[in-house]
Amino acid sequence: MGEMISMIAHQWRQPLSSIAAISMGLNIKIQLDEFDIKQEKGLQEFKEYFNERFNNIDALVQSLTTTIDDFRRLYKPNKKTDFILISEPIKKAFLIIRAYLKRDNIEIIENYICNKKATILSNEIIQVVLNILKNSQDNFQEKDINNPKISITCKNDNDKTILKICDNGGEIPEDVLPKIFDLYFSTKTEKNGTGLGLYMSKIIVEKHHNGKLNVINKDDGVCFIIELGII
Repeated sequence: MGEMISMIAHQWRQPLSSIAAISMGLNIKIQLDEFDIKQEKGLQEFKEYFNERFNNIDALVQSLTTTIDDFRRLYKPNKKTDFILISEPIKKAFLIIRAYLKRDNIEIIENYICNKKATILSNEIIQVVLNILKNSQDNFQEKDINNPKISITCKNDNDKTILKICDNGGEIPEDVLPKIFDLYFSTKTEKNGTGLGLYMSKIIVEKHHNGKLNVINKDDGVCFIIELGII
């Protein structure tokens, strides 16, 4: 039970932080009186800006709710699958964490050229992508990386869909690289690391999807490579 609570807390950190970032942005807009609501144009801009942010918060709250169900079903068989493009859960993951990444001035480069559908547990793939993105963000903060970047590439290769998530946050020492998917192993500070996120991601990709999850050092950073079969 303690391990499960730690995992849930780890997964809730991203959407809760995003909600806090959105809330802070709304408060700043109000304090600075950036919208002239006495004018029709200013009132319309005010409504559009706040409605968009409230919709984002609604989506984030929904992700908090579904996380509980995801973990409850984590080790149960016969889960409901979706036959969709891999890019769909990736984009949903970004919806959860995008505001948080923008706050840290992290540049996101997206290149989706995967046009074949795959049978996946979409909510679990969202959790995997969130884990990897949050690891990159924490690493940028701890190392104080200048011009942080995360690139995401999705492509088809014969009977597989290959997803690569790479950053420029520095390489992982070669003696540490084989251990990062181990339970409770973490290279992050105690504040940010539980050693559960990548361990759980490995289970989701390899045991729940019969895929592969690997990591390599590349171009002054790391690349996480996810391979999923196409059905």
